[in-house]
Amino acid sequence: MVLASHIIIAGLLGSQTENYFLAAAIGFSSHYVLDGIPHWDYLSEEFEAKAQGNPGFMKNKNFWREIGKVALDILIGLVLLFSLTNLNKSSNTTAVFTAAIFGILPDPLGLLYWMTKWKIIKWNSDIQNFVHHSIHKKIDQAFWPGISIQVAAIWLVFIIIFYF
Repeated sequence: MVLASHIIIAGLLGSQTENYFLAAAIGFSSHYVLDGIPHWDYLSEEFEAKAQGNPGFMKNKNFWREIGKVALDILIGLVLLFSLTNLNKSSNTTAVFTAAIFGILPDPLGLLYWMTKWKIIKWNSDIQNFVHHSIHKKIDQAFWPGISIQVAAIWLVFIIIFYF
């Protein structure tokens, strides 16, 4: 999923608690659940291939172009999240932000593992590879259907949380 989807859904879920540790756990675990839903993603295969085991790739202009996409994705996610949670004045902003940050944490951990091969964070990469490759290799991840699924997931979570 794009990071905005992870941010919004994790933040919405985290808005339901005052406990920051629980918000972090909800956000972090939601990432893997959401990755199990067929979706579209924008990172190029070239980026993934070159980043794996190549710390020098950070010097490449393609790396920074992809990081620019990620930064814009995060910004859009945060703006939309805080717009949605602002509708509920009782939302705890710190819990929302904590859940949102932990909701995207597995992806930078995955990038860090690709670049360093640190064994201490290999488990994250293993989970993400299992979820992405066991499900997504079997399903077309075209742009419009993939984005539509992400928007539908966001609205479903929003409706469940704020209307039920």
